[in-house]
Amino acid sequence: MNIFRKIKFLVTGSRLRFGLGIIKNPGIITSIRRIDGRYTKSSAINIFWFLTRALWRFPGIFDYQPDPSLHGVSELTYMILSLEERLKKAKRDGAKIVAKWPANPTDLYFGCGVIALDPFFAGYCRILADGTSDIAKRGRAMLSEDACPAQAAAYSIISEETFPLDFFYPFIGPWCYDSQYCFEALRHKVDGDYGDHPVFDYKEDEKPSFDYMVGEIKRFIAKMEEFTGSKFDLESLRREFVIENELREALREITGFAMLDPPPINSLDLVLCIFISSDWLGDPEAALQVLTRIRDGVRARAQAGQKAQNITDKPLRLLITGIAWGDLGLYNMVDEIGGQIIGSECVLNLYYEDIDTTGDPVRTIAKRFMTTPYALPAKERAKWTVKNIQRLKKVDGVIFNCNFGCNYQTAEARMVTDTIKRETGIPCLITDTDLPQENRGQMRTRLEAFLELIRQA
Repeated sequence: MNIFRKIKFLVTGSRLRFGLGIIKNPGIITSIRRIDGRYTKSSAINIFWFLTRALWRFPGIFDYQPDPSLHGVSELTYMILSLEERLKKAKRDGAKIVAKWPANPTDLYFGCGVIALDPFFAGYCRILADGTSDIAKRGRAMLSEDACPAQAAAYSIISEETFPLDFFYPFIGPWCYDSQYCFEALRHKVDGDYGDHPVFDYKEDEKPSFDYMVGEIKRFIAKMEEFTGSKFDLESLRREFVIENELREALREITGFAMLDPPPINSLDLVLCIFISSDWLGDPEAALQVLTRIRDGVRARAQAGQKAQNITDKPLRLLITGIAWGDLGLYNMVDEIGGQIIGSECVLNLYYEDIDTTGDPVRTIAKRFMTTPYALPAKERAKWTVKNIQRLKKVDGVIFNCNFGCNYQTAEARMVTDTIKRETGIPCLITDTDLPQENRGQMRTRLEAFLELIRQA
């Protein structure tokens, strides 16, 4: 991007508000590093300086419209855009970074003394920063033209060493059976292993299947001990449950506020908060401070009856199931045309309820794996979605999104949406997305028609 385009971006109304918002609301992120025992601090000045440079370095941030007047959003933007630099620094300081799949609970990784990295989300972070889908296109050229954009972007950032990675150890289930191929293709750069995440209609009395999952957790722990050279401590895992339960509670509170009228948080800011649960952007303690700050800001707005930026009056509430949109511009689009995203189920399994801190932590995390909503058989997963809709109460429409290349989600989309319509009567829309920023005009037409259908129902 040349200097004239950058100047044009900076002086455009929404861009200028974004820049002024950074100046007005920088925060302080203080993080206690458990990996190497060092106490690190990112001051408001550091955040301001980083984000000021980011306006020039990352033109992609102008393609979306977060609300910088909401406390915590500037810090969240900082954490997303600085992920690459922070991970590289952590690696230089001796940290071990291990890749996981998005649905895998992060507690197990951080509790074993490594930094969890979701390379699929990190790939999308890079697409956001660059403002183009080039990394996904390069990933497809190296991996497969049929790879979903998340898989392709993940492959690029690891194979090109944009993001550091020491080992991969995802727990694989049928909801994303292309992950094995993606990770296996990365062996020319990094070694790894897999955990088996069996799919059952889980019940407490199904002892053989549960014991099998416990065995897979223990095998992972043994591998991490070998990998890090440190003995595993049950109390470390239990302490991780406590920290991440606080994160889960903050996210549930934020999503709860989104249901209010007028909504005190817009679709994009809500979804960004939700997305970071996939790996807490490499730093659960810092993520907790940011989410706490956002929660407090949203609560203050709710108490004042203040509506979020970009939200229309009395928007239609939409729940996304299937795979979340990777194109952040679509969430702004929903707000513009009179809708509001109130949740995305593809990462809901990470925070929808706390993890028990009282029992054997190994068996507790095994149970968490076994009850992951997206790991349930398709019919049971559909029933779970119906229960979630009934719990939320204010759902006007459901969007089931299918990513290009994701055969499993595409195959079950009709079954899940038919169950939702039959059990709740709520209108459903199946969308198909691929590379970010593609076909937005067509998507806008479909979403506008869907919202009109809901209004006339």
